[in-house]
Amino acid sequence: MVKFGNLCRTKIFHDDQQESKGGVNSLLGALFGLWGFLLAFTFGNSAGKYENVRTVTVEESNAIRSAILRTDIFPDSTKAVLRQDLKLYLEAQIDYYLYVKEVDKFLQAKEASAKVGKRLWSETVQVSKQLPIPGSNLQASIVAMFDLAERRNVVLLSGVPELVVYLLFFLALTISFIGGFTTTDIKRKEWVIIAGFLLLACIIIYVTLDLGRPLRGFIQLTTGKERLIELRKMFD
Repeated sequence: MVKFGNLCRTKIFHDDQQESKGGVNSLLGALFGLWGFLLAFTFGNSAGKYENVRTVTVEESNAIRSAILRTDIFPDSTKAVLRQDLKLYLEAQIDYYLYVKEVDKFLQAKEASAKVGKRLWSETVQVSKQLPIPGSNLQASIVAMFDLAERRNVVLLSGVPELVVYLLFFLALTISFIGGFTTTDIKRKEWVIIAGFLLLACIIIYVTLDLGRPLRGFIQLTTGKERLIELRKMFD
């Protein structure tokens, strides 16, 4: 776009060799400011999502841990049944994080989690009728566990609106075009500066958008997955 803008200037104003000044440069500065504002908004949105996912995944692992610990109160036969389903639920949640990039396995993990969760809730209700106090405590952990799983799904679906992303790229291309159009002659020194700007702009945009994909981007969030894997030791 820089080259195209400079080519347009040469073709249209081939007799004008003066560098653009005044209002045009002010307009270019305003576009840079607008692009910076939009980039800051996008980065804040992506960073917020990254932090929210990290918080939810840690809270989810804590809720599962509490549910596992509270099964120790029940008789061995009831404890074995509850722990078996909690183990299956835990494995489904681990698969959720491990196979987030593989659609089929990811959907299978969600389906398995919902199926085991439904059976686990039914068993908890039956236990609560026999042992009300410890049963109600287990119910609280199970409900928190389910709520956090749903909250995690909602947070993962949120992110930077696509229109904002398109506008971010559109402004970057527009600035590049105007920069080339307002420059009389782009020599080696100017190309060094232009290349540096383009490289930094691409890196910043990539990192900003990558933060909004905490489970499948380059900057991956592993805290929740690691905490869930550690919970496997509680079944040994």
